[in-house]
Amino acid sequence: MRKLLLLWCLPLFACATTASVQTPPPAGASALHRVQRVKVAEGVELELLDFGGQGPALVFLTGRGNTAHVFDDFAPEFTRAYHVYSVTRRGYGSSSWPEQGYDTETLSTDIVRVLDSQGIAKAVLVGHSRAGEEITWLATHHPERVEKVVFLDIQTKGDLAAELYQVLPLPTPSEPDPALLASRATVAAAIARGLGGPLPEHELDETIEFDPKTGRYLRDRQRPDADALLTKSALKVDFAAIRAPVLYLHTGERPPERAEDVNGFAQLTPAQQEKLREMIPKGIQRVAEVRNMPGWKIVQLEHADHYVWITNRDDVLREMKAFLGM
Repeated sequence: MRKLLLLWCLPLFACATTASVQTPPPAGASALHRVQRVKVAEGVELELLDFGGQGPALVFLTGRGNTAHVFDDFAPEFTRAYHVYSVTRRGYGSSSWPEQGYDTETLSTDIVRVLDSQGIAKAVLVGHSRAGEEITWLATHHPERVEKVVFLDIQTKGDLAAELYQVLPLPTPSEPDPALLASRATVAAAIARGLGGPLPEHELDETIEFDPKTGRYLRDRQRPDADALLTKSALKVDFAAIRAPVLYLHTGERPPERAEDVNGFAQLTPAQQEKLREMIPKGIQRVAEVRNMPGWKIVQLEHADHYVWITNRDDVLREMKAFLGM
């Protein structure tokens, strides 16, 4: 179960977990938003949430493992000045789960096709974690489509992780205490502890399947190998090439400075240990480069965790609204 295993991942790069094969659940309805399915490729449809609102488009994009519903409690804050949307990436939740298309370029092209489907010529893009690299690819290849960019503690080392995991096994997190899986309530509480705050109700149900009789956790609602496909298919992007104004909010967390400090280092082969030693300084350098990018507005949030709009809601709202002129 990915969300209960987040804390067991390698700290420098990304992790992937597995789940049983299943069919995507049907898109649901909500008073919060209108749900659409947008065709982005042959046999591939994405879930698009339309929160409504007045003004130019603002589109929220999720990190790996989440669906568009992760912003259900946050996105409505911007409908006074923007028409707000949120997108579920292929391989997750109610979007299609195709075998291919998990590289950065294809995922970014999916976003362009979602914009086209709504007649959106230009949008503010707000991305969390993995979405940062997809937005960067889009902003550098289709700069005319991007008004402004907001990065919410984005991943900046995806291509380095992809290179690393060509020779290293993807980490296998420890299984959580079975008591945590006993009911929807225990799962929700465990996730809230791990993330620093509760997930929106619809996000919990869109990312996890519970036993309808007992309420016990059954499996994640995502393609079983989606996390692995995203991790191994990440492409290098040029953050410095973004021409639109950028607001970058981050936690200040630093990667380990020595390979020996990474969990599981002792179990690696000598060749794998050497590869990890090679990648550590590259990761440190990448983080430093992005956090000191000229021309960006960069804010380190105090006492924040990765889901910054959950752990530091007021801070993120204040910074985003000032940046967006609200």
